[in-house]
Amino acid sequence: MIFRGILLLLLFTSFISNAQASDSTLFIIKKQIDTIVDYNSKVQSIIQKADNLLESDNDRALQYYKYAEEILNKNDIQNKAHIFKKVGIIYRNRGDYDKSMKYAMDAKTLYLDLSDTLKVADALIYIGIVYKAVGDYRASVNTLNESIRLASIYSDSMIIGRSFNMLGGSYRALKKIDSAFYSYNQALAIFTKKNDEEKLNEVNSNIAILYGRQKQYEKALKIHLKTLEFLKKRNEKSNMVIAYSIIATEHVMLKDYNKALKYTDSSIALAKQEKFKQKLVGAYRRKSYIYKKKKDFKKAYENHVLYKKYSDSVYTVKKRREIKELELKNEFEIQKKELETAAKRKELKLRLYVLLTVLILFFTFIIGFLLWRDYKARAKRIKDKFEKEKLKKEVLAQKIKVSESELKGLIADNTMRLEFIKQLSKQIKDDKDQTSSDIVKSYANSLLLKLQNQISTENKLTSLQDKINEVNQGFDQVIIERFPNLTKTEREVCSFLRLNLSIKEIASIRNASIDSIKALRYRIRKKMEVPKNQELEHFIQSL
Repeated sequence: MIFRGILLLLLFTSFISNAQASDSTLFIIKKQIDTIVDYNSKVQSIIQKADNLLESDNDRALQYYKYAEEILNKNDIQNKAHIFKKVGIIYRNRGDYDKSMKYAMDAKTLYLDLSDTLKVADALIYIGIVYKAVGDYRASVNTLNESIRLASIYSDSMIIGRSFNMLGGSYRALKKIDSAFYSYNQALAIFTKKNDEEKLNEVNSNIAILYGRQKQYEKALKIHLKTLEFLKKRNEKSNMVIAYSIIATEHVMLKDYNKALKYTDSSIALAKQEKFKQKLVGAYRRKSYIYKKKKDFKKAYENHVLYKKYSDSVYTVKKRREIKELELKNEFEIQKKELETAAKRKELKLRLYVLLTVLILFFTFIIGFLLWRDYKARAKRIKDKFEKEKLKKEVLAQKIKVSESELKGLIADNTMRLEFIKQLSKQIKDDKDQTSSDIVKSYANSLLLKLQNQISTENKLTSLQDKINEVNQGFDQVIIERFPNLTKTEREVCSFLRLNLSIKEIASIRNASIDSIKALRYRIRKKMEVPKNQELEHFIQSL
């Protein structure tokens, strides 16, 4: 009774001491990190320290990760996902598989939110390892194959190599040795090409386990001992515990129970130190088996009790159910997000259709308005042009009236002149008949001939008004439109030429010299560009 009390007191003192040490470590961590002002630098500093401690000191690494999680910004999903993934590894090492699975799945969900396919593939490796640890090997195989598929999209050989390495272990547990060898060889080829000593050591160790399964114990043992030395140099305590256990198992198969016991004790000591509960399960079961073979049944029983104790704490039906619930919950969350994403896409598409419809209507209105404005402008231009043409016609009509008035006056003058010439001609004829002089008669006859020609010309002029009105109707407007550089005088001469009047007649009508009329004809021909082989009168009459 006293001994039990002392033992409890020692355990309590140890717990208080460890708690104080933990609090002291956390205080030192915070004091060091709080001196960093920049957020990104602070978070990266904490995570880097935690990552460096992950293999050598799980407790301190977890404290760093927890502290980093406390100071993370709400939107810092990338670092949060990384912390969840690493914390999941720590809980996996401790045998808390339900917590490990939760963190791994949460990390995967965050990477899905970031649409980071490679990080999702990486998270699937850790989920596959947990499935293997709890004995769900088929789920492990499916998960790791999915990781390989995603990583292959981007040809990420490191993730593919790690997935093949883990896949080999799951096939080994399913006793699919050929598939296990294939997976390990795939990983071996990738890491050899990368010259990654750490990963090559890990794959070789796994291949050595297969050698053990094929009863090639010496060959397997040689590789495991080499692996252990490598891990000791790197202080990778989690993998060292596994290496001790594997070496112990090979010695058991060789029936070298003392060496098997030695490596098992090393595995137990390190597992207790690092709180790797799940690794204690196999160690105590092996130790119980060794003592049974050594005929020390008391110690065999004691170790069997310890094996059951740790086994019940790590592998329970409740834990398996919790992991299954986590898996279903994770799948539900993924499906929920996919549905939400699909709904958002549908809503976005609907909004886009509405926006396009509004834009089409808007631009239709704008185009319609522009067409209407253009129509109004064209209508106004046509109306203005019509008004101008109307005004021009009125001006021309007015000019024509003036010209007609002048022509009427001219004709009136011609009529008076005709009457005068007729009287003069009669007078000369009467005077000629009364004279006896031949010279006078000859001269009078000459004058009468000239007057007769003038009378003929004047008679033509009397009918000029009617002919101009009849023949030259609209002709002056045609001349103006086609030959705008013609003067008013030149247009009047064109009208006379259209009536087929001679130069002499035009000169008489215009009361001008014949030379001036010829000069006018020359200018008209030049301005109208009448061909040399064509008569001016014929050209004008053809207009």
